[in-house]
Amino acid sequence: ALTELRATMTLTKSSLRTSPRRAASSNAKHSLAKIVEKKRPIITKEEKKTTTQENSPSPWYTAFTKSDPIYDAYMETEWGYERRDDKFLFEKLCLEGAQSGLSWRTILNKREAYRKFFHGFDIDRVAQMKSSEVDDILNSSDRGNDMVVRHRGKIESVIHNAKQLQTLPERVDDYTHLSDYLWGFVDDKPILNAWKILTEVPSKTDESEAMSKALKKLGFKFVGPTTCYSLMQSCGFVVDHPFDTKEWKEALERLQKREGGFQDRR
Repeated sequence: ALTELRATMTLTKSSLRTSPRRAASSNAKHSLAKIVEKKRPIITKEEKKTTTQENSPSPWYTAFTKSDPIYDAYMETEWGYERRDDKFLFEKLCLEGAQSGLSWRTILNKREAYRKFFHGFDIDRVAQMKSSEVDDILNSSDRGNDMVVRHRGKIESVIHNAKQLQTLPERVDDYTHLSDYLWGFVDDKPILNAWKILTEVPSKTDESEAMSKALKKLGFKFVGPTTCYSLMQSCGFVVDHPFDTKEWKEALERLQKREGGFQDRR
């Protein structure tokens, strides 16, 4: 969502069978001092004027959701919450890739259309889709939010990535689930950040760089480091609510109760 609040893996060995946890840990020392310089803005001009206000009557994210009920509900109930189910993570990976070059608001409002055209993001069913079905999607009479973004490359990448997922057990050491693989890049522990103002929030980090590089090496498409960081933010790999806001405090309370702990980067 931080392409509205965001314009809202590096492997250490050449082998595809390198463990993501080893790759991430060797390339990221989990230090804020090593956050990668941003390539492009993660925040809109309007949001750059916004600073953390603990006692603000409205949630901090209304600066860019603009009271859109779908967007507000997403930020309130989804963004930053830990998710580990493979189908959901596959969906998020695909939607974040579709968002590239567009606003997250656009993709969020089309999410039900994506679920309809891609069989609810059932990985096996998507992997079996034919080129003729891509043509059917592109030629659909549906319009507006009932239609996915008409971009052949992005549509084909969903099918392509589903096929790559099916082969990961054969190509990645100790692979069990997509969830375990992706969470390995943060050592299986959510990261709690403490940004004082929104302009501090990065568009990518060492961990998202490592995730992106690993996925690209495995043949995935539309998985750049900014896309990977957006997935990490939305699925609770990292918590990027501004420090001391109501949402940040609620996230801290959840994480303090979490079995297995978390990475506190205050």
